[in-house]
Amino acid sequence: MNNAAYSANSGAHNRRAHRDSGLHVRGAKPRHLLRRIIIIVLLLLLVLMGAAAILGYKLYEEAQQVKVHEQQALTLLSSVQDVDQLKDSDTINEILPKIQSETSAAKTISNGALWKVASVVPVYGDDITTVRGMTSAVDSLANDVLPKLSTTLQTMLSSSLSSGNETVNLQPIVNAQSGFNAANASLQSELKTLRALPNPHLSQVKEPYDLAVEQFTSAAGAIDQVNDLIQMMPKLLGADGTYNYLIVAQTTSEARSSGGLIGSLGTFSTNKGVITVGDFHPNAEFLGLGGANSTAEEDAIFKKNLNLIYDLRGQTAFPDFSRTASTVNAIWQRSVYASHTDGVMMIDPVFVQEMIKLGGSVTLPNGQQLTGDNTAEFLLNGIYKTVPVAQQDAYFGYAASAVMNNVFSKLTAEKMISMTQSFTTLANQRHLYLYSFHEQDAKYFQGAGLARGTPSSETEPQIGIYLNQNNASKLDWYVHRKTIITRKSCNADGSQSYHVEFTAYNTIPQSDLESGNTYILGGLDNIGASGTPVESILFYSPKGGAISNFTVTGEADKPGKATMDGKQLWTSVATIAPGKSVTYAYDVSTSSKATSDLKLDQTPMGWTDEGVTYNTQACVIK
Repeated sequence: MNNAAYSANSGAHNRRAHRDSGLHVRGAKPRHLLRRIIIIVLLLLLVLMGAAAILGYKLYEEAQQVKVHEQQALTLLSSVQDVDQLKDSDTINEILPKIQSETSAAKTISNGALWKVASVVPVYGDDITTVRGMTSAVDSLANDVLPKLSTTLQTMLSSSLSSGNETVNLQPIVNAQSGFNAANASLQSELKTLRALPNPHLSQVKEPYDLAVEQFTSAAGAIDQVNDLIQMMPKLLGADGTYNYLIVAQTTSEARSSGGLIGSLGTFSTNKGVITVGDFHPNAEFLGLGGANSTAEEDAIFKKNLNLIYDLRGQTAFPDFSRTASTVNAIWQRSVYASHTDGVMMIDPVFVQEMIKLGGSVTLPNGQQLTGDNTAEFLLNGIYKTVPVAQQDAYFGYAASAVMNNVFSKLTAEKMISMTQSFTTLANQRHLYLYSFHEQDAKYFQGAGLARGTPSSETEPQIGIYLNQNNASKLDWYVHRKTIITRKSCNADGSQSYHVEFTAYNTIPQSDLESGNTYILGGLDNIGASGTPVESILFYSPKGGAISNFTVTGEADKPGKATMDGKQLWTSVATIAPGKSVTYAYDVSTSSKATSDLKLDQTPMGWTDEGVTYNTQACVIK
């Protein structure tokens, strides 16, 4: 190979080597770049992790602050969440600014940018969302609902409800209606929003959240019922003109499902705040006028022993008061006293006693004074020992008339508010019923819980236990009842499971047994021995729920299934000898739509203590 050729080949080789070398260098640069990128990313991740740790710690610190503010606010709220407390302007003026300071601080923290970002984090972002929603709801309660209610109450309290001449000035009550309604609507809306928040995962969030739901539910229930009664009161007192009510007086000493044996009927009329209480007429004047046109289902339940529902005295055997109201009115219209009626009021001695507390004591024709402490016992027991049978209904009628006149004369706003609160408690316990025959007014009466029926709500579940005395007597004064309702579980479908124990005791003393007073002791119709109650008991499950696994201790039938008014129930007959008791234990499941604790609706006793114990520690309803 000559030098020229070598030189040419050598140049070509060098050019290829150079190209190869260039390729090697270009291939190395991406690898170096990749390393640099990885290092940078790792450094960034470390920085972000450090920042996240700092932000996470900051979020934790702020969450602790929110928890403290909320718990302090809720503690303070517990002292100003019902109408009695809101009436005290000094307490409101002192406590409300403190509550508002706590709720505003909590809301400000939870509305920060960090919380907004944290709320989108998977799973635990729900807890952040719940905290933010909770602080907003509690702040609204403190800054909107309570001030509005307090202002409305204070305005009404400063007004005169007495126009003189036994007339009630209704205008201040009418003026207060819009304020109550607006505040109540806000409260119910906030409660709905609060309940719809995600269920917390962290116990630090769950504890204050559950407390907030509990406080809101309690306040919302109390304010809702008072609002209903504020809306109803002008209707009751004839703001729109003359209203005539039939008054039914019944005695729980001889139990019937919705109260007790009916003793007399009277009238109560109102017109623009003028109240007139008419005479009461004993049941003997109505006994030949028939009763309800009973169904075969009702006959199967009630006609086992006494014909409970076939004259005036037994019309309260129906647990649904709408049935009682219509049948009693029908009997009234067949009597010589027939008159136009717009509704029915049913009362018992416990109602009379509570109204005496508001209106003052009543002196009976025999000189005995009825007070806020002794009225129920006298009218449910003592009267049958000391007053001749022929005069007993007249005594009750006299007491009821005097009480109704006393409570509405010289009516003050404070007395009226106390009356509405008392009405709520008495209606819940079935000592008082107010029923309107006018569809447009029904929401203010039966729609406001003033005329109870059998359990009818899936969201607010109740069980029903209703007693009917078969031994013609006044023995139910001695029948004391205790019920224990224990929540066992909150189920995945939204329903809850409970265990119920219901016990009825015969507490009659030996001295009363030895008195030989057959009017009290019964035992004359071959239905139960003297001094021994024989109770036909109806058990209702919650709407959309069920009853199961009955066990019975004592002298009683194991409950069997029955149907009445389209609803399934269980029935049993219990015989309770002196000093003995009967216990029914069973399981209850609610509807999957239930959002509140299971409650008991029952035949009223001769006192306001319902004898019910609730144990809900097993779980909290969401």
